[in-house]
Amino acid sequence: MVQFVLHFKTEALRQRLEPLLDQIPPFFQFTVRTGTPPVIYFAKDGVWDDFPFPAHESDVYVFDDEIPARALGGGMAMRAAIRVRPGDPDDVVILRLWHELLHAVGKPADDMIPLAAEWQTPWERLLWAVWRWLQVPVDVPFWHRRFYRWLTLREEGVA
Repeated sequence: MVQFVLHFKTEALRQRLEPLLDQIPPFFQFTVRTGTPPVIYFAKDGVWDDFPFPAHESDVYVFDDEIPARALGGGMAMRAAIRVRPGDPDDVVILRLWHELLHAVGKPADDMIPLAAEWQTPWERLLWAVWRWLQVPVDVPFWHRRFYRWLTLREEGVA
């Protein structure tokens, strides 16, 4: 298990998202707080401009659109941050958080498509092929949830 301190910028974000944390496997454990942890900012490059990234290991920061960041999330070196936009559905926000937590522990959370043959069951491979044949985007919560679960189990040494 990995322990993180999850900082919600506002009490409203905390009230909205804390009840949904059980959608992330218990491999990731959280201490929950309201407020802003110490943050750093990356060099301005058009993507990471104004993105508040936790300065300390084990900190995760969930912030809203009042911070004018462009990126939606980032994770590395046992820390992560995600931005929540007003129209973001809850399932997308939780998957965004899970995605960045996987990056924080060094997992390739961006590699769902290149690793498809490794994480999919035979049934999922068939469904994936039909999905793509119908030209339906695979970048959706249905597939991300399965991929992130596999990555998490692999990190736990189960998959």
